Amino acid sequence: MGKTRYQFKVNLFGPDADPQAIGEEIEALIDAKKEHVTPEELVAAGRSRNSALHPVFTFDDIEAGDKWRNHEARRLTTQLHLADKKDPDKASRTRAFIYVKHPNHDGKRVLLSMRSAMARSEFREQAIEQAVRMLQRQLDYWTNQFGTDPRLRRLVKDVDKLRKRAERELLQAI
Repeated sequence: MGKTRYQFKVNLFGPDADPQAIGEEIEALIDAKKEHVTPEELVAAGRSRNSALHPVFTFDDIEAGDKWRNHEARRLTTQLHLADKKDPDKASRTRAFIYVKHPNHDGKRVLLSMRSAMARSEFREQAIEQAVRMLQRQLDYWTNQFGTDPRLRRLVKDVDKLRKRAERELLQAI
């Protein structure tokens, strides 16, 4: 059996992050620990400047704190939904806020209320495209993880129908 090859699906870590070296180091840590490794152990190993893991972590505490708070803000806004119209004590499936690329901010992503986004066609289209991309990623995940079940192939072909449904639901929710 040949050597396992590693690649990032998307390199979010910069040019110093070598996926092959990182994969091999994680594999070695797992072997050394006799089966598994925890996220805390990965961070501990990455503290060494000689570790292949080092470039994927932020060890400057001020910078890391700012990154984490930005992550928390994004997580907060993705988890806050509009209340269900029939049962206001429950959350609907519609997010209350959405990040869109805004022309007044040089195309930078900014947070808008879903109502505001749906009121303007360019933002409404972005909201719908985001919903469709999320759905496509989920369908791809199932297809990649669980094989080529004919039922899943049929779902992939129905993305246009799902897109129209997502648009209807977004419009009805606001």
